[in-house]
Amino acid sequence: MSKGFKPRPEQLETVAELTTRLAEQAMAEMMSRRPVSEETVRSLADGVLILDENAHPIPRLALDVLMRIHRERASGSLPTDPDAGSVPAPETDADERSEVLSAGHKVLRLFRSFRPRSGR
Repeated sequence: MSKGFKPRPEQLETVAELTTRLAEQAMAEMMSRRPVSEETVRSLADGVLILDENAHPIPRLALDVLMRIHRERASGSLPTDPDAGSVPAPETDADERSEVLSAGHKVLRLFRSFRPRSGR
């Protein structure tokens, strides 16, 4: 995406919808103990980054899935118990929510580092 290009709000809504669908697909794969494809992870991260760069709300599920994938890859293991693939319930405590959002931004920075710097 060129630096001078500013997407229209309806385009960002489409990106948000597609990002949510990718997150749902990735979550379904994780829950059925199948590995999430690298293409899905990259596409999900790209969608989240596009939304973030344009100050558009990022779907919560997308951040949750990216954080879960990051944790699994960091630990080198896939979930082993039946409930490990489920999405955590939204937090009610403001401090906990702040920590989750902070962790989400750390994951965004991590995935941003994998993004090619030239030619987009």
